[in-house]
Amino acid sequence: MTFNNILVALDGSKNGQIAADYGFWIASKLNASLAAQHVVDPRLIELFVEPEFAEELGIIASIETSEKVFCALRKIGKLILDRFTEEAHRRGFNPVCKLSEGRIVEAILTYSQNFDLLIVGHRGHNEQKTATNIVLGSVAERLVVSSKGPVLIAVQPLDQIEKVIVAYDGSDAAIGALLMGENLAKYIGAQLKAVVVTRNYEDEGKAKLLVEEGESLLREYWSEDVFSVKSGSASGHILDAAGTKNSLLVLGAYGFRDPNETVLGGTTVRVIRETKRSVLIYKPKVEMAKTANDLRAEIKSY
Repeated sequence: MTFNNILVALDGSKNGQIAADYGFWIASKLNASLAAQHVVDPRLIELFVEPEFAEELGIIASIETSEKVFCALRKIGKLILDRFTEEAHRRGFNPVCKLSEGRIVEAILTYSQNFDLLIVGHRGHNEQKTATNIVLGSVAERLVVSSKGPVLIAVQPLDQIEKVIVAYDGSDAAIGALLMGENLAKYIGAQLKAVVVTRNYEDEGKAKLLVEEGESLLREYWSEDVFSVKSGSASGHILDAAGTKNSLLVLGAYGFRDPNETVLGGTTVRVIRETKRSVLIYKPKVEMAKTANDLRAEIKSY
């Protein structure tokens, strides 16, 4: 399982540049094609021409003002994409860039269906919210919830990733995340680690079975034991496991079995909100979401 074409969502922020850096890095490692998208959201125009805000800026709210603001935002978006293109050319890429208009999440979701991986920047835990965050909410969270494919949430600046950490609970989504993490670790030359979290120490027998199942799915030879078992808070242990600076966390999201049988199902959004590390969310495309046996058969054919 690999990524042949990658889309980076850009907004001109520091976090957007971090997303671009991840895009360049992963595309170069996987020899993948690269694209970028910037969305002009009408709600930002409405914000700028609100009577109170317009008065503060010394402008008069009007249709003409709205058109000028919209034109300015389009120019800014084009500049963002032009800078991405220039950097991409310096790195040997010939990217496709798209300037979209509409609600940010909906526009990205529509366009990203054409790609194997979506990369989006996300402000880290405890970072100050911007005006855009306040108006639009967390774009990254909403993309993870609604996307039909894998999403990489780029948080910390890109250093050489030395460790890929997978959260594993035996669910179909976690199996996909494990295989995705293994494949990515192989291509980027990183160490692979996986963590199994149980609710209490009485589940040690079940945890052992999960570890055995997970180990049987791995196809590459790893010099160290991949799996570790923790007990307690799933999100807490997952965040702790990804605490090292040069790590990338991989989670499977949604498509779980009975929630009472899994640990990770209710933790994905919490991890995204609290993480200080970048997170790759595995989300199988709709046509791949089948029974557990079907999914395992497809995995063996990769």
